[in-house]
Amino acid sequence: MGKLLTRGWLHAVFCASVVGAISFAETAFSAPVFSGAEKVDFDSVPYTYPPSPFKVKQAKKLGIPVKTNTEPSIPLTGYLVKPVGEGPFPAVILLHSCAGITELYALWSDRLVAWGYVVLIVDSFTPRGEKYICGREELVSHWIRTLDAYGAKRYLSSHPFVDSSRIAAMGMSLGGNVVLQVIRISTSKNLAVDSFRAAVALYPNCQKPESINVPTLILIGSADQMHSADACVRFLEKIPPPHEITLKVFPGAHHVFDQPGMDMVEVGKINRYHPEAAELAIEMIREHFDERL
Repeated sequence: MGKLLTRGWLHAVFCASVVGAISFAETAFSAPVFSGAEKVDFDSVPYTYPPSPFKVKQAKKLGIPVKTNTEPSIPLTGYLVKPVGEGPFPAVILLHSCAGITELYALWSDRLVAWGYVVLIVDSFTPRGEKYICGREELVSHWIRTLDAYGAKRYLSSHPFVDSSRIAAMGMSLGGNVVLQVIRISTSKNLAVDSFRAAVALYPNCQKPESINVPTLILIGSADQMHSADACVRFLEKIPPPHEITLKVFPGAHHVFDQPGMDMVEVGKINRYHPEAAELAIEMIREHFDERL
């Protein structure tokens, strides 16, 4: 079913039993109200931008210290859900789209918790005074949200019920773009941190191929009008080897193909549920995490 570019076919038997770990009520693009989840506070990681060669040269010439710019850590919030038991459990950090935290993230959180994972849904917008930035994605950049993701990883790693060596990143749409930034070798090197154990990017905007050393699953529909499936094919072709990346293109599937009932136009592009693509995506994600976490 569809085009598959991979280093090995993934086989799994999907368990359809899903435990309702979270339920919430919301209006479109409003902040969700969760039940069964703990709202938690943590900080993004700070980052000091390295000075350019020109700045270094000028400072040396003038005999003054090199000036650097720092992205300070900021307080963040998130929604934490964990399986029954003491653990330690593997964990998945969920990174939301430009529409913020919607029903889709509760659906995926329910599913992941039923599979035995701790889940932390990171809210990158509310602490910055934003709710919805579709069409204005520059308001909260990929890099800023990368710092959020590593802050979430650091937070989870501090808890005894989480196995800090088995933490994955997963994102949808804009959150998928962030995942592709998070897993670059250059990112973990610049931040001087250990990268994630595994990653999943659903219908991301595949740009700027760089070396990646995290097992990654990219899922997108051939009919996606928001982000190009062909761009993801080119992205995979240009990623420097070695890598462990699987790309699955679902024929006829649009953006947000994994959300039941989705059928709308957003910033002029179609978002639409595709049940066959969604079912196979669930199987592939479960197998991906089972094998790597």
